[in-house]
Amino acid sequence: MNFFKRQDESRRASRRLIVLFVLAVMAVVFAVDLLVFAALSAMQGHLQGDQASLMTWISWNPGVVLATTLIVLGIIGLASLYKTMVLGGGGGVVARSLGGVRISGDTGDPLQRRLLNVVEEISIASGVPMPEVYLLEQEAGINAFAAGHNPSNAAIGVTRGALTLLNRAELQGVIAHEFSHILNGDMKLNLRLMGLLFGLLVIALIARTILRLAGQSRGGGKRGAAIPLLLVFALGVLIVGYVGLFFGRLIQAAVSRRRESLADASAVQFTRDPTGLRNALVKIGANAGGSRIGNAEVEEVAHMLFAPGIKRFMATHPPLIERLTAIDPRFDAKEIETMRARMLADAELQAPRSERTAASAASLHGVIDLPAAPLVIAELVANPGTAHMRLAREIRESLPQSLVLAGQHADSAQALLMALALGGNGELRQQQMKFIAQRLGSDVEAAARALQDDVDALDPEQRMPALLRSFAMLRQLPREQRMRLMSCLNGMLQWGAPDRPGSLRSYVLRKLAQVHLRDELEPSRRQRQLSLRGVQEDVQVLFSVLARYGHEDDVASRRAYEAGACRVYPRQRPAYGVPEDWASRLDVALSRLDQLAPVAKEQLLDALLRTVTHDQQLTLGEAELLRAICASLHCPLPPLMAKVQRDPPAEPQAQSVAVGVQRDSANH
Repeated sequence: MNFFKRQDESRRASRRLIVLFVLAVMAVVFAVDLLVFAALSAMQGHLQGDQASLMTWISWNPGVVLATTLIVLGIIGLASLYKTMVLGGGGGVVARSLGGVRISGDTGDPLQRRLLNVVEEISIASGVPMPEVYLLEQEAGINAFAAGHNPSNAAIGVTRGALTLLNRAELQGVIAHEFSHILNGDMKLNLRLMGLLFGLLVIALIARTILRLAGQSRGGGKRGAAIPLLLVFALGVLIVGYVGLFFGRLIQAAVSRRRESLADASAVQFTRDPTGLRNALVKIGANAGGSRIGNAEVEEVAHMLFAPGIKRFMATHPPLIERLTAIDPRFDAKEIETMRARMLADAELQAPRSERTAASAASLHGVIDLPAAPLVIAELVANPGTAHMRLAREIRESLPQSLVLAGQHADSAQALLMALALGGNGELRQQQMKFIAQRLGSDVEAAARALQDDVDALDPEQRMPALLRSFAMLRQLPREQRMRLMSCLNGMLQWGAPDRPGSLRSYVLRKLAQVHLRDELEPSRRQRQLSLRGVQEDVQVLFSVLARYGHEDDVASRRAYEAGACRVYPRQRPAYGVPEDWASRLDVALSRLDQLAPVAKEQLLDALLRTVTHDQQLTLGEAELLRAICASLHCPLPPLMAKVQRDPPAEPQAQSVAVGVQRDSANH
């Protein structure tokens, strides 16, 4: 294969396609001009009662013709300029918009260190500055990209899937591909294409705005009668704008496919080793997540990626088999199935022996393939299967008899609730006991103290079921007593310390109890729906506390916070920080986050999972804490286990899923 010839052919084809893109912009301008002229001519004829032909009107109004053309071109140009200015900060802006977190040069993570070493080696070999390197921590697909205006402000982004699933040679092939984009000037071309597309999109957005305003307008006489003409005009511009956008994206996709072919050829020529890039593409075909990027911003940067980040009608990359055949004419598509079986076998070998040998215990104490876990867990919300029912039975049967009996009577159920709500130890525990005695009476305090040892001995997976099963009896209490019970919980929510995992778990159990009691006391309570934009401070508090709880040091906590927060706020987000009064702040935060619209809660849950699983393991305590928080937000999760056997194919997610749960260490 003559790679140099391929490079030359691809470059000539790309230049032709760019010319077509400019022609498409000109066609949109011409079409919008005609619509404007037709609308102005019709309105003038309607108001003056003297209708002239379109060509006659144009010949009579050359100034209007010139002004309209300049205005339309100006709108497209200014919109493109605005988009270019937004991206003017370099490739890091694009990386952060996709949720990327910059990898520090002093990272202790061996996988991140390997990535930096590969990038630095290719940077030295190619003679360009070392780009910023970003990790898309939350993305399980195998993908990467290069962005920036020039090599001096370039950034390379790599997904977590690429970092964990590719070996060094394969990672080197992918990075060489991205460096070819840097060296060939593709990055600047990609940003220009983004700007042009945005300019075409603005035409359609303006037309949509005119439609909305005209539809709300009222008027009489000739001016009122002209509104239908304005609506027809706006509809026409809207159609032209979206048709132009369609053809613009069509050309963009064609340009991208050509440049990707060139980058593959350049990467092989650069490394002198086609096997790394070849095997990376094979793994994309074999990987369950493929090269998918879940971030909502991916549509805008789809043409920049190493492999398709989303499925779309206008493919931005050549077909996978075509790319593999171009690199290796002897490639056999059966290799993808062979690689898939090998990757599954490798994942099985990496699982702990206990998961492969223990039957019942494996459901609670296994380890997961965490790159895919967050997406899997999110699908389980309010959707338990047969395996969850079997596990729930095991948990129920494992509860101590004393707690089972306490939950069977109304008076003892509130003592059980208070015992489960206790957090900390020593002086803090004594303060909580005194508070219970003051609010609920010494009898409840004494009963809670009697249950304390059995409650403290509970495993993490037993605590939430023990709490939830008591609510049937709590509803039998008089309303005044239930009000006092909720008032006591509200006061106890002020205690807790994120440095003590047990305290945080008890805190969340208290919050969960408060939520359920409030729902029961105020069943018709209505809440206004908030947007994610309006709850940034609440997200900051929740994610900061969780990040601090699940990690040993401040650096790891900050990274975990960023991994989740950037999922909700990819462009700009509050800084990590655990407030001193975190308990009262978290109380307010969870209550406000519960008012999010369902689609926003789904996005929040996905981001929450990214923070909790950032260290690539999910302890049983973390899993139950996660479940309690989700339940507080009215997004109930079934018990998490190492492997979830789905119900028969009638259920939408009929597959075996690995959800990593490890037994907590002693300090948890």
